[in-house]
Amino acid sequence: MALHTSIRDDLRAAAGARVTLAATAALLALLAVVRLASLPGILTVVAWPALAGAFLLDTALYNGAGIRVGDAGFWTLFVGCCYLESVAFVALARGVRGTRAERESGP
Repeated sequence: MALHTSIRDDLRAAAGARVTLAATAALLALLAVVRLASLPGILTVVAWPALAGAFLLDTALYNGAGIRVGDAGFWTLFVGCCYLESVAFVALARGVRGTRAERESGP
């Protein structure tokens, strides 16, 4: 039960953290640079989970409700998915850091 509470607390703390916004901005900047410059697309590998989430939501909206979001709607979904990816990453990093600190301070 304590582990579940810890994960929930890490997610809540990460959702409002400045580092989460910085990670989201970094993902968006990386994708913008790769799309605008002639850089290899493999550099966007860190943004693939967010792209997959945006594609999934876009497809679900169209197939489930017949809603076409268009290009602007897709990129809006992508920004939201980048934020969620950043929240998960920051929460995971905080959880690992907390677990590591507990192990080092243990008996």
